[in-house]
Amino acid sequence: KIDCDAQEAQEDLLSFLQQRLLHQLRQEERLPLDWRAVENQPSMGRQIWQIARQINDMNYRLVVLFDNFDSVFQRQLISMDAVDELRPLTLELAMVVATEQPLHDLDRDLAASPLFNVMTQLFINLLEPDAARAWLEGYAESYPVIGHMIDELLVMTGQHPYLLHRIGDILLEIGQMLPIAQATADEIRPLIRLRLAEHGRLLFVTLRRKLQQPPTRVSKETVQRLVEQLQEKPLPMNQIGRDNFAAANWLINQAIVSYSPEGYRLFSPLFADFLAARAQPEEAPQPRSAPAVPPIETDIYQQLTKIEAALLRYFVEHSNTVIPPEELLAKVWRRPNATTRRVQEAIRRLRQQLEAVSPPIGAIENDRGRGYRFVPTQG
Repeated sequence: KIDCDAQEAQEDLLSFLQQRLLHQLRQEERLPLDWRAVENQPSMGRQIWQIARQINDMNYRLVVLFDNFDSVFQRQLISMDAVDELRPLTLELAMVVATEQPLHDLDRDLAASPLFNVMTQLFINLLEPDAARAWLEGYAESYPVIGHMIDELLVMTGQHPYLLHRIGDILLEIGQMLPIAQATADEIRPLIRLRLAEHGRLLFVTLRRKLQQPPTRVSKETVQRLVEQLQEKPLPMNQIGRDNFAAANWLINQAIVSYSPEGYRLFSPLFADFLAARAQPEEAPQPRSAPAVPPIETDIYQQLTKIEAALLRYFVEHSNTVIPPEELLAKVWRRPNATTRRVQEAIRRLRQQLEAVSPPIGAIENDRGRGYRFVPTQG
């Protein structure tokens, strides 16, 4: 797996791929590669080709996943020379490119290059009804009451894998609040809906941001108009209109809209409620003075990378306050449209650094579904 958000990948993607392969495969005892033959190749591309060829000869297949590949296209981090070197590799290895948007929406010319135009495009979409039903039936084995709620939970989750997974977490929560084994569907239904709306908030925020920034080939005004109509009721296909087909297809590809016998609809009523609440004018918050947080006197900042130091300073300035990942991307990274995985990885590394500080200065807590909170050590 190659994380294209990594600094080394953004500096030289082909070199980063070669180094990762060499590092990982040298530790793989099942693959006794001829490293001399690899090192004698005249270029990095040929070295990777030689590795993949030897692995094929052992009846294995090398699979390379380029994750967060959006940044490679958006920032034009890959040259045509690198594309030319990677193209022959597809004959010897499997290459998977993961992006939030279709490649043609990111860079039409690069997507049409010989490397990418032979790829099969797949959309990670909502689950099929049978698969989603089987997922919920699995919960019913431990919580029989769910067996009476499967149809309504299919509607509530919209068959989205993220929300289906969260149902399991919510059932554990409910089990700590009341004897769920004796509970009826009427008793737990409002609680499931309430908690699923909260657990799904991070997903809903991400989808709403996509609605506000569709690709250039799709009219933002058309997207907004369709979504407003879908918030009111499902739309039969004959009411979409040919001029709206591009926007409707994009909404389906993003797993925001699904199709039912009544027509096209937003994938979940919870997402419709979320959008409706965000559309209401908000009252201006009353100003309040935040409690003073004493400065942290430590040399930990010198031990951190530049981004980790900036992240810690922002947390300290907003101590005891839940900060959404989107805010951290905008304020610390200055990249509001980047993936939240960037935040998760940086916080993981920062937590490790904080655990090693003596005396301790604080900890970063995860407020599930809302964001992160820095809690300074008292005293």
